[in-house]
Amino acid sequence: MSKFNLISIDLAKNVFQVGKFLHQNLQSNKAVSRKELLSILTTSPRCKVVMESCGGAHYWARKARSVGHEVVILDPRFVKAFRVGQKTDANDVIAIAAASFSPNVRPCKSLTQAQQSLQSIERMRALAEKQKRQLANQIRGLLLEFGIVIKQSECAFRQAIPEILEDSDNGLTAGLRQCLAQCYELFKAQSTLKETLNELLTGLVKQDEQCERLLELEGVGPITAVGLLISLSDTTHFTSGRNAAANVGVTPRQHSSGGKVRIGHIAKYRGEITLRSHLFLGARAVISQLKHREPKTKKEQWLKALVERRGVKCAAIALANKTVRTAYAMLKKGTSYEPSLLAN
Repeated sequence: MSKFNLISIDLAKNVFQVGKFLHQNLQSNKAVSRKELLSILTTSPRCKVVMESCGGAHYWARKARSVGHEVVILDPRFVKAFRVGQKTDANDVIAIAAASFSPNVRPCKSLTQAQQSLQSIERMRALAEKQKRQLANQIRGLLLEFGIVIKQSECAFRQAIPEILEDSDNGLTAGLRQCLAQCYELFKAQSTLKETLNELLTGLVKQDEQCERLLELEGVGPITAVGLLISLSDTTHFTSGRNAAANVGVTPRQHSSGGKVRIGHIAKYRGEITLRSHLFLGARAVISQLKHREPKTKKEQWLKALVERRGVKCAAIALANKTVRTAYAMLKKGTSYEPSLLAN
C-alpha cells in the first residue's frame, strides 16, 4: 500500500471518488462505496482530509475528525477554478486537492451535531412559514380572478375564507370550493407547524448558554441568535470582527487596484442572506422603538444620531454590522453583553 498524507473526497450519496496524495503527488484515484469510505477514514493514518461543501459534508467531516484527521471543507466555487479538463469525479478530486494547496484557501466551517440540529429546526420553521405564505398568496390570486378581494393581513385572510366558502352567490363552483377548503386546511396546518417549531426553537435557545447570551444584544431574537451561533461559533475561522461581519454580508463591497481603494454598496446576494435579513429587521425594530424615547446607552445615543444624519436604512445596517462584531467578540471571549450606560 502506497503512503499518503492527504485524502481528497468528491462527495456523493452512494458512490464517492477518493484520491490519495503524497506531497502533492497523486497516489491513487478511485470510486468507493459509503462503507468503503468509512473504512478508509477509520483505518488510514492521521492525515489531512479535504472535501467540497455540499450535501453530507458536515457528517463526513465529523466522522473524519472523530478518528483524528484534520478536515478542510472548501467552497465549490473556489474549487471550480482549479479543475482541468472535463467535469468528472476523478478530475474533481484532483481539483479539490489542488485548491487545498493554494496559499489563499479559505475553508468553510463545519457544524457539530447540536448546531446542525438547531439549524435544521430553523430551516424547517422557515419552510413552514414560506409554504404558508405561498398558499395564502395563491388563494388570494385565484379568488381575485372571480372578483373577490381579500385584505392584506393574515387575520383578514383567516376571517374571509370561511365566509367566501359559505357564500353561494359568489360564482365559485362546487369543485373549486372543495379545492379551496382543502388548501385552507393545509394553510392552517402549516401555521400550526410554524408555531410549534417556534416554541421548540425558543425552548432550545434558552437551554443553550451561548444563544442565551446572544439574546441580550439589541434586535436579536431566538432565530437571529441561532443564525449568529451557527455563523460565528468557530471563532478561529475569522481573523477579526470585521472579517466576521464581511462573511455575514453587512460590510460594503471593495474594488481596489493600483493603490486606489474603492468602497461600494453592500452586495445584495453575497454573505449569509437570511441571517443578514433577520439582523436588518431586528435593527429596524430597535430604531422604531428608539424614536419614541430617549437613549439609555452610548450605543443607542450613537444610533439615534446616525439615524438623524444618514437615515433609517443606513443606521439599521450599521447596527447589524456592530451586532455581528459584538457577537463575535462575545463568542470568542466567552463574555456577556454589557452595554455602556449613559451618565445621569
